[in-house]
Amino acid sequence: MCTLTFIPRDNGYYLAMNRDERISRGLAAPPARIELGETSAIFPRDVEGGTWIAANDLGLGFALLNWNDVISNGEKLLKTRSRGFVIQDVVHLRSLDQVQGRLNLLDLTGILPFRLVGVFPANKQLWEWRWDMSTLKADTHSWDLRHWFSSSLSDKQVTLRRGIACHAAWQDERAGTLRWTRKLHRSHAGGAGPFSLCVHRENVRTVSYTELISIVSYPVCQDRRQESDRRRRDRALGILRRGGTCRLGRLKPWFPTSATVLPRS
Repeated sequence: MCTLTFIPRDNGYYLAMNRDERISRGLAAPPARIELGETSAIFPRDVEGGTWIAANDLGLGFALLNWNDVISNGEKLLKTRSRGFVIQDVVHLRSLDQVQGRLNLLDLTGILPFRLVGVFPANKQLWEWRWDMSTLKADTHSWDLRHWFSSSLSDKQVTLRRGIACHAAWQDERAGTLRWTRKLHRSHAGGAGPFSLCVHRENVRTVSYTELISIVSYPVCQDRRQESDRRRRDRALGILRRGGTCRLGRLKPWFPTSATVLPRS
């Protein structure tokens, strides 16, 4: 149950995500930098230890949304593992080829349906993997503005309604800026409710907003392996500004939710 926005930039990209969750579920941990072998990554963690958005210091970004419409009404699915761990299985990898190879070998048995979005700046490509509890299929998207939407009520309905709100917002001359993105993700266009971008349901709310700012300042043909250990340690990967609040005043941001990824200086 989320809204995801990808905005390409001349020197990188923005990836912004609303996390819509049951109010009764415990608070997640704030984004933290994790050393994963030769790679550093940053991501928040939910109460089970999984995550819904992450990036590494090579500029690869990932976001995961529940895939609800693939489930038949009333169908009971057996969950034995959280889909929140899927991103952690790939965020340490260094390239699109490595991610594809890892996902092809990954045992997804017992993981509920999901859509995994991968951002690969060196390839200027967006990839989307869809798991329906039997098959993992992949699609590619052009390096252009794109939104994804998810709702336990209906992915189709939420895509239609939030899509209208996003299309209207893109008429703003500030469209594509960070300030505009934050305003969009706390929007109640069409009225605050289950299908507004900032969700308001009896037991479900938009509980956090996270943005990743990836700044790619190296030639993509340059071999990253030539970088010294010291420069790798000094590579910036940190938390920046705090996220916005819901205009209705019911949501309180509980951690800084903006991260910057500077793959190379």
